[in-house]
Amino acid sequence: MNSKNIYEKFATDKKLEQSGIVLDYGDGLELRIARAGGSNVKFEKVVQQKMKKYDRLVKNDLLDPSQMREVMREVLAETVVLGWSGVTDREGKVIAFSKDACIQLFKDLPDLFDDVLDQSRKANLFKESVQEANAGN
Repeated sequence: MNSKNIYEKFATDKKLEQSGIVLDYGDGLELRIARAGGSNVKFEKVVQQKMKKYDRLVKNDLLDPSQMREVMREVLAETVVLGWSGVTDREGKVIAFSKDACIQLFKDLPDLFDDVLDQSRKANLFKESVQEANAGN
């Protein structure tokens, strides 16, 4: 691999950005996520749509962080989290994937929300070579 090839350093797999990668949290708990950005144009469109009602607050630097987290929970549930397996409630009952279930899970588990948001922004995770290497481990 030529270390001076900028395309190898920054190019991502556009299909993976939309079809998603699996975040494996162990014990059968997996979330399939698309990229927040990149070629996932649906993400950008939904962010713009949901932020319209906050334009005045944003322009005046008055948007409360809790409002922004609420918007981003909805955006991730609609455009980034594509599905899951192994997700259960506190009593061990399986939680079927849906937009509303995802939003509620993010409300209940803010650290999970933060992790999914962080991982979905990492362009490096959406490279075919990285996914192939992960599959080999």
